[in-house]
Amino acid sequence: MFPIDSEFLMLYLLYISVFGYFFVHYFRTKKRVYKINLIIFISYFIIMVYVFADKENFKYGNSLAVLFYGILFLITHVILYGIINFIKYCFQKRT
Repeated sequence: MFPIDSEFLMLYLLYISVFGYFFVHYFRTKKRVYKINLIIFISYFIIMVYVFADKENFKYGNSLAVLFYGILFLITHVILYGIINFIKYCFQKRT
């Protein structure tokens, strides 16, 4: 069961955007960091597909919790990726 409310459509769009970002950068640069990020993304994507597949997770107002956990994985991944890149940028050698 995949709900199509506006909040869930925004969540789906965010998942597609993050996947597209890592996928495109992986094939452009062939760096290992994008492969690792794709593996991490796919792992929590599979978890969320499992959560979305069960109709019981959407009964009695639990859809808000499903939405929260769906965005929590994604935002945590993007924030950690940003922090790591910022630290790398700050400590790289300037020529």
